[in-house]
Amino acid sequence: MRVIILDDNPDDRALVRHELKALYPEAQAVELSDGAGLDAALDEGMPTLVITDLDLRWTSGLDVLKRIKTVDADCPVIMFTGTGDETVAVEAMKAGLDDYVVKSPRQLPRLRASVRQVVEGAERKRTLRQTEQQLRAALDHKDLVLRELHHRVKNNIQTMTSLLWLSAKQARTEESRAELNDLLNRMQVFGRVQARIYETEELDQVDFGAVLRDVATSLVDVYGASRISLRLAGEAGLQLPVQRAMPLALLVYELILNALKHGFPETASGILRVEIDAQHGSILVADNGSGAAGDAKPGVGTRLVEALGREAQVTVERNSRPGEGTEVVVRLG
Repeated sequence: MRVIILDDNPDDRALVRHELKALYPEAQAVELSDGAGLDAALDEGMPTLVITDLDLRWTSGLDVLKRIKTVDADCPVIMFTGTGDETVAVEAMKAGLDDYVVKSPRQLPRLRASVRQVVEGAERKRTLRQTEQQLRAALDHKDLVLRELHHRVKNNIQTMTSLLWLSAKQARTEESRAELNDLLNRMQVFGRVQARIYETEELDQVDFGAVLRDVATSLVDVYGASRISLRLAGEAGLQLPVQRAMPLALLVYELILNALKHGFPETASGILRVEIDAQHGSILVADNGSGAAGDAKPGVGTRLVEALGREAQVTVERNSRPGEGTEVVVRLG
């Protein structure tokens, strides 16, 4: 522990040294009375503490304070002086002074308490800063690992997508080709969600509106061509955690695919609306196609939607009438 004591009066310096040694016997007291001595002391490194008088023959205690705080804002400074007033004390405090103690026999206990307080406070600040730096480094490392993980998952999805595409191309039967294409399309949905994760700063959140736009546009391009008019609305502003975005993307994929395949069979044309209401937490998939009979039995697609809805923690409300189209509302809750 190294403490710089600045005072023109050697008796006052000795008084400060005595109080300092009583509190910290191992402390190295550097007593100074001129600017050259201060320059040399600072060249040796920043002290643990600076105790200075206000009025010095060669400078002002306020100037010493500003110099110390400019070099190291965390170095505590105590002004121990018999001059000055409340206005000076306030000015010094605004400049970063840690404490102001008036020179008098009655204030000596206060000087010792002040030294302990500012030294321990500075140590707490240093410890806190070191902890913050360690936490920041740990978070940066975590972020790096997560980005690398997402990058590898993205590459793996692309590899699997390529393998499914090759398998579908080489399939011997139409049935096998159709099944493989279904798997390929679902894998591409995962890929779109993963790509959106990788694009964001927060790796645990997904811009679901962008995912929904990607999925709807690609499905209409494949199954609707020029027959279906896609109308998107409100796709901006919906952020979802990854664990909900993945199953929800697949769920919406199934809803849009069902609308395109069954709402507009063969050469039928019409309108497909996909809308997000971020304020009320809902997604609408609606078509003006053929609709479905009220007594239609639930198929594999319906059961898949129910399972995905449970995983995504949403409720699905379906309203369909023959000849009037179908509306499905997904409520995020």
